[in-house]
This record gives sequence, structure tokens and C-alpha cells, in this order.
Amino acid sequence: MPAYDYACNSCGKSSSLFYKSYAAYDAARAGGITCPHCGSSDIVRVIVGVTLAKPSADRSYKKMTSGEMLNVLESGKAGEVNEMVRQVTETAKDIPTTPTP
Repeated sequence: MPAYDYACNSCGKSSSLFYKSYAAYDAARAGGITCPHCGSSDIVRVIVGVTLAKPSADRSYKKMTSGEMLNVLESGKAGEVNEMVRQVTETAKDIPTTPTP
């Protein structure tokens, strides 16, 4: 269940808003999110903390998006980076190349 933290510029209070799905959050955002304390729409989303699931030992990097791969590279975890490079390089060997004229 996605949770988002907000700070209200009108009343100064912080709030955590919970949604049943990302689609529900998108719908609420499109309709205009308001402060639950004062009803103002002058609120900003704040990042309080980020929790990531620990990758499993059999994690496949082959189908990651470029953004997900960038997160792995920026993590600084040499073991994960090396495994990702190994898997991606292995996959690239299987891709047929067309000679350039």
C-alpha cells in the first residue's frame, strides 16, 4: 500500500496519506490533494524515508529498465554491480548484430 508524506504550507502540519494502489494515488493527485488538517491545496510532497526490498540471490538484471540499472550502479554495491554487468554482457552476446553498410 503506497504511503506519501506531505507538508502543508498553510497550516504547517505534516500528514501521511495512504492509498490502496498507485492508480488510486494517481487519481487523487489528478483531483487535487488537500491537507487533511485545514483543507488547503497548498501542500508539497516530502521524502521521509525510502525502503527497498533486499534483492534475492537469483535476481535477474536482464529485464531491468535503464533507471533500475542506474539505481544498482549508484548503490555502490560491487557484488550487485558485477552480477548485473555479467548478466547483461551474457545477454548481449545472444543478440544478433547486423553489419553497418
